[in-house]
Amino acid sequence: LENGDKTMFFRIIWFFHQWWRVGREQKMIGATKSKGVKEKSSGSESSSAQNLIFTMDVFVFNLVLNSTDEFFEHKKPAALAQTVQLYTEMIHMLHAMYDSKDSTERMMALGLMDRLFYATEPLDRLPRLLSRWTPGMFSREYLCDLVECTHVTWKLLDTNAAKLLQSVSSNESERKRPKDAVERMNMTAMEFDKDHNFMRKFVSNQIVFMYTQLLSQYSVNAAHVNRHIVAYFIRLCKFSIKNNGDNDDDLEFDDALGKNDIATKTSTMEPMLYNI
Repeated sequence: LENGDKTMFFRIIWFFHQWWRVGREQKMIGATKSKGVKEKSSGSESSSAQNLIFTMDVFVFNLVLNSTDEFFEHKKPAALAQTVQLYTEMIHMLHAMYDSKDSTERMMALGLMDRLFYATEPLDRLPRLLSRWTPGMFSREYLCDLVECTHVTWKLLDTNAAKLLQSVSSNESERKRPKDAVERMNMTAMEFDKDHNFMRKFVSNQIVFMYTQLLSQYSVNAAHVNRHIVAYFIRLCKFSIKNNGDNDDDLEFDDALGKNDIATKTSTMEPMLYNI
């Protein structure tokens, strides 16, 4: 791609991804209102998704994510905003592929998740994008895309973790060496500490302030954006700090505290929200 072509290329892909997602959501809403619509539309949904899957490979993700660094360093906020819009839609598509009944699509989704989130050096730039946000430099729309991308990302990671936990509990006595790539990716995902990752990369005073600034414009935000903000705050309130420390230290600390109800109460991230 020549200079200037990359942004146009991203915009074209973003348009078709968003068109597919909105159309799919409308069909799902229609299916809940009339019986039989879901079965009739399943074939066209599958066809549209398969066409867009050609844009869902590691090379395109690499191009998009590396472009976020390039546009930030060269101070091109408009191009960066377009790139983040595309990445958000690609994460939506990744979630749809993960939930797909097509085994090929699901396998592709697991492979992409392995490279994006679970690898030793993950490709995902979302924590970096969140840490780079500063007031007055980016638009509200850009911030909405970051919040939506974060929400969908953690929805995907939570769903996968829950499924893996169920599979481990049902096959706990059959833990063997992985036979194929899918089992290897599942084992890598099981070793991924999502709570530690969330606390280390997605929790900071700056990120909480970012969410607070966006919530201050709740009257003009879309309803789903406000729900994503509240979901993040609820996650902080329910997030137990104790679970992410050293177990031995926690036990010694609990013994020292004794049986005091206040002292032994579970510590969460809720105090970070006191300035809201």
